[in-house]
Amino acid sequence: MAMQSGTFRARDGLQLFWQGWLPDTSPQGTILIAHGAGEHCGRYRHLVEYFQTRGYCLYGFDFRGHGRSEGVRGDVLGWEQYRNDVHSFISWVLSREPTEPLFLFGHSMGGQIVLDYLTMERHEDEPVHHASIASVITSGAAIAQPRVNPLLVLIGKLLSRLLPTFSLSNGLNTDLISRDNQEVKAYREDPLVASKVTARWAAGFFQAIKRVQSNAHRQRLPIFMYHGGADQIIPAIGSRQYFSKLGMADKKLTIYDGGYHEPHNDLQKQEVFSDIERWLTR
Repeated sequence: MAMQSGTFRARDGLQLFWQGWLPDTSPQGTILIAHGAGEHCGRYRHLVEYFQTRGYCLYGFDFRGHGRSEGVRGDVLGWEQYRNDVHSFISWVLSREPTEPLFLFGHSMGGQIVLDYLTMERHEDEPVHHASIASVITSGAAIAQPRVNPLLVLIGKLLSRLLPTFSLSNGLNTDLISRDNQEVKAYREDPLVASKVTARWAAGFFQAIKRVQSNAHRQRLPIFMYHGGADQIIPAIGSRQYFSKLGMADKKLTIYDGGYHEPHNDLQKQEVFSDIERWLTR
């Protein structure tokens, strides 16, 4: 099994870091990973190992301002930049893997951005990739109000107008990402994980939640959504609400009882991976 890495150029010229994990056999599909806020694509080792050994190519990239990518840490001018980065990465991956089915996997903020990307208009000079995407998988999608102090939310909104680059804590309680203490420890000790965001980023994040929910009826691709039932970072109600608004029949929602925010790094991860595999195979 081979791992590759490098950079690709975003629409505005920024260099974004990517990693790819290729199987030993002829690939049967390609999974593109969109990571969560403050983290990076290297944190999906269990997911990668499971599907790489089953004949899938996996590619992930670090969003701007995250991990090894260029950009101001925890900042973005607007969510359109994230959507454009997803679009650029899909284009780049399709140039390398043009024949296998492509599956978009987005966790937390990555799930939010993927859903936002699929239902927003593209630039006229860009190709439409929706026809190339076989299915979407969202993990703990950040499409519900996080459980943070409402006063901090209000302060963030005010500062986004007055001091948009003012740095704030993301308020994440790392104890709640997984019930596996080793995973929590690895998260805390990861030098590429960041806990600060700008007021502008925070405002964009909350606006994106509302936009994604309001555009759910426009999402037409087959979709498997899953969420930890005990997720105290992003409540599962957001995935339930979005799922209920989807108009197509080819959809699935699974809530893992007792699961925390990162099901792929939690105690039931093998059950999660088996469910994803059955979905991809079907």
